[in-house]
Amino acid sequence: MRLTAVRTEAVGFAGLSHREGPLTLGQLNIVRWLIRTPDHFHATLAVDMPVPPGAHVPDVTAALAVLVARHEGLRTSYSGREDPRQTVAASGAVPVVVCSLGEGTWDESDQPAASSALLRWLQDTPDGTRPAVRLVVAVAPERDDLVVACAAEFSHLAVDRAAIEVLKHEFRELIATPSLREVGPPRRQPLDQAEIEATPLEQRRARAALAYLDSMSRRTPRTLYLLPGARATGESLAVEMSSPAVGRALRRIAARTRTSRSSVVLAAISAILSHRTGHRELILPLLSGNRFDRALTGYVGTLAQGCLAAVDVADHDFDALVKHTWTAVLESSRHGRYDAAARAASDGRIEHERGLVFDYDPLFNSTVPESWFGPNTPFTRQAPAPPTLDETTIRWRPTPRNGTPLRFGLTSVEPHLVLDVWTADTGLVPREEVESLLAAVERLLLAAAHGDLTPARQREAIALPPITRPDNWHFVDNCWVDLTEVQALLDDALAPSTSRILPAENGTPLVAHLTATPEIRTPEDAHTRCMAALPRYPAALTPRRYVLHGSALTEPPLTSGTGR
Repeated sequence: MRLTAVRTEAVGFAGLSHREGPLTLGQLNIVRWLIRTPDHFHATLAVDMPVPPGAHVPDVTAALAVLVARHEGLRTSYSGREDPRQTVAASGAVPVVVCSLGEGTWDESDQPAASSALLRWLQDTPDGTRPAVRLVVAVAPERDDLVVACAAEFSHLAVDRAAIEVLKHEFRELIATPSLREVGPPRRQPLDQAEIEATPLEQRRARAALAYLDSMSRRTPRTLYLLPGARATGESLAVEMSSPAVGRALRRIAARTRTSRSSVVLAAISAILSHRTGHRELILPLLSGNRFDRALTGYVGTLAQGCLAAVDVADHDFDALVKHTWTAVLESSRHGRYDAAARAASDGRIEHERGLVFDYDPLFNSTVPESWFGPNTPFTRQAPAPPTLDETTIRWRPTPRNGTPLRFGLTSVEPHLVLDVWTADTGLVPREEVESLLAAVERLLLAAAHGDLTPARQREAIALPPITRPDNWHFVDNCWVDLTEVQALLDDALAPSTSRILPAENGTPLVAHLTATPEIRTPEDAHTRCMAALPRYPAALTPRRYVLHGSALTEPPLTSGTGR
């Protein structure tokens, strides 16, 4: 399918309110990682927009005009690094690029292919100014420019995934029903949200969230899913599984446990990760939508932030694990709004104290339009019919490099389960390993659809062995550590000092003996150098104690300490 841009229509707005003020906590969170990675692949979010049958370009532009007037974030610009601000424009225009599909009898059946082509067009023609929104449509010229498909690209500072769902719903509604093309009553806007977040009550809540995250970060392993012998290669990819059978299984399990289908999927993932890694408690990074306030239900802005959930897999039967997971996610999500800069500073202190760097994996991100806080499935006396195995499809694609070693993305639960797993480095988590995890999720959920599963029956369904680790691997501070890699870390970070790592000494794990040098005179000097080199050694922690000797390790110690 070939698109040809034929014209640009400006959707103007005027006479609206001009406002200026600080950013929300959610926006500040985005700003932090945009400063670190300006060309981050999630700096903008490109999505297909629903267009009802029979729509033409004037319908699209009229709907967009209402959305821009209704939601201030769609006409907002951002400025400043140290003290970032947002400015809402009172007047201006949003461009809509009209692309022709060319000759042919195009109709609604071509929408999926046309949407994909529009998304590629947005990717191939970036706008360096990163406006809050830009829109592109594909039209059938031989049918009076019938709109076959539409796509939009939003600034992540303006929207998150939940906000996009709000916009999609309103966009389709406004196109389909001209009588609804009114701005409507006032609603909460990003500047209103920033003002609320500055109140004493919300500031106390933000501080409480940081305290909760601090407690979790002190138990979080450096990397949960660590395979012995793995070496970085730099290749990043995602493997996606689509399964209609698991989609039906989720409905059945959710009806039985009275929880959300997202919780069911996360419980299955947790059971598999616990079985493979040997961790009974998992500290899982999640994304909280932060839309608990009723006034935020239709809010268009960026609210989502990362949070941490403690899932104690222990010896739960599967239904109990699902309910426990649901509760853990609810508790975690209550602490999902905070000052991102303050969290980063706290993480830095904890990393220095624990002698690790956080990878925060495996991240679980659910973008399905259902809530964690309800079942989203009809409860009837008769549960849905048991699923039968239909054809499951597996697709893989290269992905941009990201800092999370392993990432689960749940994008659909109805009618199919669509779950993908990103590996940031196929040398550390190979494609075959990723596919085996997805297959285990499928087996476990299909088995659980027929009834509750004991831990033993869960392991049978998972059908994967626990990760086997050589004798030189030790469990220290909730992390699996390769002693050989710790020695390599010391050789790299402390050269030309001679060093030797001991698995334990006098009850203290990971004790390093090293010779003093002009650059390394104290344990603090040694620890600082080890922390700087640590990102290159994913299976290592820094020593818990440093013992400094003279010119040879056989000489009596000069000094010792934690270096913290």
